[in-house]
Amino acid sequence: MRLWTLLLTLLCCSLFSAQEAEADSNFTLTVDNQHVFAVVDVPFNVTVTIEQVNWSDKPIEIFWESNGVYVFPKDELGHNIVFTQSGPHSQTLRLEASLFGIFNLRFYKMDRNGKKTFLNIGQEVELVIKRENVQQNKIINIIFTIIIALALAFMGLALDMKVVLATLKKPIGPAIGMFCQFILMAVFSYLLGWLLLETNYERLGLLLLGCCPGGSHSNFWTAMFHGDVNLSCTMTFISTLGAFVFTSLWVYLLGTPLVGKTIPIPYPHIAISLASFTIPLLAGVAFKYKWPKKALTLSKKISRPFFLLCLITLPIIAVVTNIHFFYLCTWRHIVSGACLGFLGYIFGAGLAALFRQGKPQIIAIALETAIQNGGIAFIVLNMTFSSPYSDMGVLPILSFFFCSTGPFMFVIYAVYLVFTKLQGTVQQKTKELELDKAENSQQSISVSTISVID
Repeated sequence: MRLWTLLLTLLCCSLFSAQEAEADSNFTLTVDNQHVFAVVDVPFNVTVTIEQVNWSDKPIEIFWESNGVYVFPKDELGHNIVFTQSGPHSQTLRLEASLFGIFNLRFYKMDRNGKKTFLNIGQEVELVIKRENVQQNKIINIIFTIIIALALAFMGLALDMKVVLATLKKPIGPAIGMFCQFILMAVFSYLLGWLLLETNYERLGLLLLGCCPGGSHSNFWTAMFHGDVNLSCTMTFISTLGAFVFTSLWVYLLGTPLVGKTIPIPYPHIAISLASFTIPLLAGVAFKYKWPKKALTLSKKISRPFFLLCLITLPIIAVVTNIHFFYLCTWRHIVSGACLGFLGYIFGAGLAALFRQGKPQIIAIALETAIQNGGIAFIVLNMTFSSPYSDMGVLPILSFFFCSTGPFMFVIYAVYLVFTKLQGTVQQKTKELELDKAENSQQSISVSTISVID
C-alpha cells in the first residue's frame, strides 16, 4: 500500500512539474538585432521581447550568457531578466565588452535543479566588438617602417654587388627560394587552414601569409646566423617582384572561394614594400662605395647589435598592440602557425641541401622560405574585412610569428651562440695541441740532429 502511495505521489509531482514547465515554455523570445556591432569598452544595448505568452501567476525568469568572459552586464539586471504579466514585455540589456572580438549571446531558462534549457530564438545573437582606436595601427606601422629602413641601410653596408650579380647570373638559390615560397608555402598554408582552423577569415589569413614574399626579418636573422646575406637580400628582392604575380594568382584561385567575394590585392603596398626594401639597401651600398673604411667600421661595430635590437623591440611592440592574441588564441591557431613556419624551415633547408648549396646558402634559403612578409597579409585582411573580423583573421598569423620567428628564433639563436662558442673553444684547444705536438716534434728533430753531429 505504501509503495502504491509513493508511486502515485511521484506521478502527481511529475505531472505538475511538466505542466509548470509547459506553462513556462509557452512563449516566444526575440531580440531587436541578431548582429550587434559595438566598440570595446563602450556600453551597448540589446533589447529582448517576450511574446505569445500563456501567463500564469508566476513571473518568467530568463538568463543570458556569452561564450566570451569579456562580455559583462552594466546595469542592475545582471545576467537575468524577469518578465511579469503586468510589467513591460520588452527589456533592454546594457552590456559592455573589455576585449574586441566576435562573441555569441545565448538565452536560457533554469529549473529547480539548476539545469539549463537554452531557448531557440533563431540564430544566436552575434556580438561584433571592434577596436577603439584604429588609427593607432597606422602610427605603429610608420615607426616600424623607419626602424626597418635604418636596419636595411646598415645591411647594405655588408652587401657585395659583385656577389649579387653573380647570384643573378646563376640563380639556383633564388629559384629554390621562389619554389619554396610561392608553391610549397602556399599549399601548406591552405591545407593547414582547412585541417586546423574553423572560420574562413582565419583560413584566409593563414593563406595570405603563405602566399607572401620574404620579409626583411629573414635578412636580419640571416646576418645574425652568419648566412649568405647577399643571397638573402637578392631572394627578398626577387620574391617581392614575384608577389605581383604569384600572390595575386593564389588569392584569386584559393582565397576568393573562401570568403565568396573578390579580395583586393594591395599592389601599391607591394610596390611600396619593394621600394622601402630596395632604397635603404642601395643607400647603404652607396655609402660603402663612397666611404669604404667607415662602412666597414659601422658594419662590424653597429650592424649586428642594431639588428638584434630590431629583432627584440619590434616583436615587443607587436605583442603590446595585439594583446588580444593571448586571450583569444586557441591550440588551433598556435599549431597551424607553428606548423607553417617549421615546414618552411625544413623544406627550405632540405631542398637547398639537395641541390648541394653551402652552409651559408642553406641558412639563407631556409630563413627566407619560412619568414614571410606578414605586413602584406595584414593589409589585405584590413582591406577585405572590417574590425574585428580582420583582427580574428590575424590570429594564425600572430601565432606564426610568435611560435616560428619570435621567441622560438631567440631560443635557436641562443643555442647557436653556445654551440659556436664551444666549437671555437674546441678548435682553439685542438690548434694548441697541434702546435705543442709540432714544437715537441721539432725539438726531437733538433736533439736527434745534435746527437748525429756529436
